[in-house]
Amino acid sequence: MDSDSDSELGAERWMVETIGMYKDLHEFDLQYPTRVTEWIGEKSVCVAGYDASKTNEIVQLVVPQKLLVSENQGLCAERDLKVECGGFTKQPVYSLKHVSQQVGLILTSSPGSPEVQVWQMGAEDHGAIKPISCLQSEANKDTWIKIAARDTSSPQALHGSQINNVHLTEIESKKRIYTLAVESSEGVGSLSFLDVNSFLLCSLRGRLVLADLRQPGVASEGSLSPALPCSGHWVASARPGHEDMRASIASLSSEGHIAVTDSRNLANPLKCAKQNFPETSKSEDFLCICWAPKLEDCISVSGLDGTVQIYNTQSWDQTLAEKEALFSHTGHSVMGECEDGSEPRVTCHSWHPWKERTLISAANDGSLHMWDWLDRDNQRP
Repeated sequence: MDSDSDSELGAERWMVETIGMYKDLHEFDLQYPTRVTEWIGEKSVCVAGYDASKTNEIVQLVVPQKLLVSENQGLCAERDLKVECGGFTKQPVYSLKHVSQQVGLILTSSPGSPEVQVWQMGAEDHGAIKPISCLQSEANKDTWIKIAARDTSSPQALHGSQINNVHLTEIESKKRIYTLAVESSEGVGSLSFLDVNSFLLCSLRGRLVLADLRQPGVASEGSLSPALPCSGHWVASARPGHEDMRASIASLSSEGHIAVTDSRNLANPLKCAKQNFPETSKSEDFLCICWAPKLEDCISVSGLDGTVQIYNTQSWDQTLAEKEALFSHTGHSVMGECEDGSEPRVTCHSWHPWKERTLISAANDGSLHMWDWLDRDNQRP
């Protein structure tokens, strides 16, 4: 029996064994792998290629109707992705952020490029994604500009590749309205807004910086706890607080370490864990960690192997120990294969903005999965 037959049998067996763990599971093959999946509203998602050797496509895809309907809606005719609009870029897309559905803007960045590209979605004949301007930033050949965006009366972009070159810029006027006053050439792992007045920076070494846009020159900082190794690269995701509540920050390292930190005390993580994955799969390329927008205390991580792991952090403590995942999506590693015969690695994933257990994930073999996982105890975690 050849390897293709073995792979097909393995995928069929996986489907039989796991189908009861999903409410819905859709598998698609893109024409190219993507490392960005950005929801555009609740019905479509934006993806883009990252191949440095050729022209790459940026497309907005409408997701299957079946994934969006409520319970007991019967059969849905549409089960495929539909291209809503698209465009081309000569650069590989490593970061992509949606700014505003009302004005239809997205931002992209590429390795080594000193610019953030601004695109208009649905330009001209409503079927095109067109570049309309650039925001000047700084980047060297070994990194790329990290981006966060917010939709205000005048949409703004937060961008930078090193701590000392992070800026907040008005997209239309290109006016810089804030510069992070922290002197460090350390690389930026991720950027995210906490609320309208503050943002979070996670450095590649795991250093957290919290800045208040109303107070130029003032920033709170916290280094990693001694219990957490500073080797490898780090990224972080912020879950905004409500009213006077604190924000929670989840950090992930390429060594598989996870930390949950209170925004009021950046130097001392409240909870720690170690993700269980093969040592040979260590990578710094595709790290991704997200808070579930509709499930309390749930985070998801990917990029270390071919899976997306979902954890409930409620019972975690400061003990750096392996934790059992609440749910593991292994479909990319079981159902796909890269051109060189290796097991696919998940490049990115994201949660649907309001469907509490629906996610989209992509892998470096060009596979794109949309799935709605079931709570096996039929209870909220």
